[in-house]
Amino acid sequence: MTPSFRMLGLLQVRSARVTARRQQVVLAMLLLNANRVVPLESLLDALWGGTPPATARAQIQTSISALRRLFVTAGVGERIRVRGLGYTIELAPAELDLHVFEDLVSRGRAELAAAKPEAAREAFRSALALWRGEPLTGVDSGTVRANQVRIAERRVEAFEDCFDAELQLGLHNEIVGEISTMVEEFPLRERFVGQLMTALHRCGRRVEALAAYRAVRQTFVDELGLEPGDELRRLHQDILNGHAEPASKPAASTGSVPRMLPARVPYFTGSGAVLMALRAQLTDDQGPLVAVITGRGGVGKSTVAVEAAHSLAKQFPDGQLYARMTENLADVLERFLLALGFTAIPADVEGRAALYRSAIADRRVLTIVEDVDDLAQIRSLVPCAASSRLIMTTRARIAQLPGSSVFELDVLRGQDGIELLSAMVGRDRVWAEMAEAGQVVDLCGGLQLALSRAASMLAARPHWTFAHLVARLRDDLDPQVRASFQRGFAALSEASRKLFARLGSLETASFASWVAAPLLDLDTVTAADALEGLVDARLVDVTGSGVGTRYRLHKLARIHARELLAVQDNDGYLSRLFGAWLALADEARLRQGFGTRGDASRWPVETAALADPTGWYGQERAALLDTVRHAASVDAVEHCWNLAVAIADLAGAQRMFGDWRDSNECALRAALRIGDRLGEAAMQYLLGELDLREHRYAEASARIGLALGMFDRLGEIGWQELAERSLAVVDWATTPHLRHAELAG
Repeated sequence: MTPSFRMLGLLQVRSARVTARRQQVVLAMLLLNANRVVPLESLLDALWGGTPPATARAQIQTSISALRRLFVTAGVGERIRVRGLGYTIELAPAELDLHVFEDLVSRGRAELAAAKPEAAREAFRSALALWRGEPLTGVDSGTVRANQVRIAERRVEAFEDCFDAELQLGLHNEIVGEISTMVEEFPLRERFVGQLMTALHRCGRRVEALAAYRAVRQTFVDELGLEPGDELRRLHQDILNGHAEPASKPAASTGSVPRMLPARVPYFTGSGAVLMALRAQLTDDQGPLVAVITGRGGVGKSTVAVEAAHSLAKQFPDGQLYARMTENLADVLERFLLALGFTAIPADVEGRAALYRSAIADRRVLTIVEDVDDLAQIRSLVPCAASSRLIMTTRARIAQLPGSSVFELDVLRGQDGIELLSAMVGRDRVWAEMAEAGQVVDLCGGLQLALSRAASMLAARPHWTFAHLVARLRDDLDPQVRASFQRGFAALSEASRKLFARLGSLETASFASWVAAPLLDLDTVTAADALEGLVDARLVDVTGSGVGTRYRLHKLARIHARELLAVQDNDGYLSRLFGAWLALADEARLRQGFGTRGDASRWPVETAALADPTGWYGQERAALLDTVRHAASVDAVEHCWNLAVAIADLAGAQRMFGDWRDSNECALRAALRIGDRLGEAAMQYLLGELDLREHRYAEASARIGLALGMFDRLGEIGWQELAERSLAVVDWATTPHLRHAELAG
């Protein structure tokens, strides 16, 4: 079946030729980068170099419109899409003759390496039959011409491989003339000369074979001042001495050259420093053999690894291997060995690993493996010689391999996130809604995967605004982002999975490690192990160290945790959590000389962090206030107002009256909402106490008087006595003759 798009000769779409220069150049650039975005700047450069006219963008848009009409007429449908500040043409694998050619050549080389010359010859001849002349004949563009040279070189290499297969099949008589023509066209390609000498010698034309060598040697000496290579000189000597072997031994057919890299991301931003350091290591013959790229799921590890590999492909001419460790190691090794040209593959993993390391020992091969969970998966793939390198990506915090260096990726910060959005949807759209674009970066938590998905959604819907996208992101988690989190979730222990979901219920921005124990109803050590499992899986972040160590969930991880929480059984974990906070607050109050008040349940928790109770409140005050609000939101009102009572003591001791008022007013609203009379009275009393501290005596008298009446009716003697003493202080402060008499006495 003839491919619909043809560039190995005149540029054609089925039977229709493209003749207008601008349309030729634009289509050539799109086909050369099929299924990838071609930035508008690249099209401008290909058409006009560095001096595009003022109407350049409009002319390109006109050319795109004309190509779309041509596609419809030719019966291939709509293929060109707008992607950010560029265009892409969408093609299936067999629709472009260049792609078909490359696939057939790869197949031929694999068959040749597998000692199947007949199948190899069939693949090579099918590939060469696709050519109808020089590639992209007549397309007038310096950028395109550079690609023409590169593609034409592939055709020459395919002829060399094809002749090797045909010489192995004994077809020297049939191809000697064709080889002779190629030698005339490419007199400095030693491989063609060697093939011609071999064919002539096998045809009984020994003198002509020796003459062919003398001719090429003279050309080398006259034009380059060099002698031919060792392989050609040995062949000449063997023919001269009558020792030439009956089968050819071509220099370049010793094995397959795998090219397994996935396509690079067209928009790379935000990790330039890591990329530079990574490339420097991989090209340093004295550097570590293994580069480990680590970070949370969705942060862009794969993007950096693939970008580095593509940019260094020429430094590793013997091939690039790629796999995800979602497969088992045995299957990965089998695929690598097949790609390297082996057909007899050991059945056991150890045998495959040994053969793999032997295969790359004398080659410059770059191997990329992604989604590594543990070192056992990767040790077998570490190269044994400095000529090859290994890049691995992992979200796990695993022990460092000997001879490796680690590159840590973080989320995209504000400006880097804006740059990625600008590249994908256009700078004008971003500038028009800069505030909303910033919200998108924030809602995506700086994760490259989430931002790329959000930008793709917006780029595909030009009628949407960033405000549309913000509203959507607030309501839902992208399926690919959810899947990214889920990949690291399955390997966790049951306790870690349960803890992750329950951490999603926290309203605090960060938390201490002891939080895990009440959430799981486990001892401190076991619960801490479950938390560290989440840290190792990059589902929980760590900030600070030592006594000041804090933990937190990434914004999108919290959303996923809450999704999981919705289907989890509730065993009273929030009541235990609030009780643990209350137990710690009690201890802090006792160490500062306060008593404890309130009968809400407590949950015993490790109190080692309370050596400095004043400092403890300063560190945990934001979390305590968040916990009061959290308890109020889930109608845990008794815990809510008991915690507010504790905050009144602790905050009051440090004159943090804002904490006191905020927590007590929140608890008062919760008590009023569900009719908790004791909680209402306690909060009225303490707010009155705060008014008294701040010399608002009228407000203090009203609140404390109200609370006193409620305590009396509830029979709360202890609270009642506190309220009576406070009212006496109000009276003293507001009645001059009482105050003067006391001062005089």
